[in-house]
Amino acid sequence: MRSFEGLRPIITEHFYMDWLTEFKLQSVIDFQKQQDEKADIMSTSNFINAIMNDIMSQKGLLWGVMDKETKHFVGVAGISNLQSDDPIVNVNVLNISTDAELELIRRIIQFKHQYWPDKNSQFNISPLNDEIKAAIDAL
Repeated sequence: MRSFEGLRPIITEHFYMDWLTEFKLQSVIDFQKQQDEKADIMSTSNFINAIMNDIMSQKGLLWGVMDKETKHFVGVAGISNLQSDDPIVNVNVLNISTDAELELIRRIIQFKHQYWPDKNSQFNISPLNDEIKAAIDAL
């Protein structure tokens, strides 16, 4: 498979997605702290390095997500476990609407179908509510 380098940025109606290294480290730390109060520069740097290693070794794709209107870093989205038959669609966002979260989920699923159409999908979505679960089940 070719390099993943060209698979960025991804732009949707409301979001801009790019490698985590393209965002300010403090923005990623602040996001991590909202989920784990112990997050710090070292743990966040290790997280970013692990993600970038997965991208370079073609094991997964994870992009940072920025709201295009507010310019705030709101989370991460992508696909992991690419070397298996069941890659995992990941969306982990904070402080966005269900409709906006569904926009991200649909774009990641579209991307997965475009590049890995023969593989099944598992989902790791946060937050997950009944509307999002129903939309995923309908796919």
